[in-house]
Amino acid sequence: MGTHPSDELAFTVDLGEPGSHAVVHVRGELDWNSAPTLTTMVEHLWDFLRDGSLILDLSPMTFCDSMGLGTLIEISKGCRARQVRFVLAAPPPSLCRTLRITGLNTVFELRDTLGEALEGVPRGLGNRQDRGDPGVAADRLSDADGGQVGVLG
Repeated sequence: MGTHPSDELAFTVDLGEPGSHAVVHVRGELDWNSAPTLTTMVEHLWDFLRDGSLILDLSPMTFCDSMGLGTLIEISKGCRARQVRFVLAAPPPSLCRTLRITGLNTVFELRDTLGEALEGVPRGLGNRQDRGDPGVAADRLSDADGGQVGVLG
């Protein structure tokens, strides 16, 4: 019934100056099917980020299940271990409610908008990795088997 979750999810990445920040835009459903891809994408960003910021723009996200939530926790742990600031920007109301109920709202840095999340981050954003061409993001963000990680669909 319906479409396959991977048909509805795409990740795109905006990169700032090396070491400053990356914004990952999460569209569609973050669930058991798509969460491993997000993890792989973030792992490919670690060297780029160094001591910078990783911002997940969740405004276009439509759903997050327990696997997605677990992935956000693991990414947060990875950021802490690497001294990378981790921000969830514009989480949908359903995710905010889940974070509040579970107490995870105190674990994550939450911002109402992407603009708020970018405050204090060095400018230079605009190196859009997708620009409508999935191959661009996939060239930079490919998994060990050579599969495309940058954009799903």
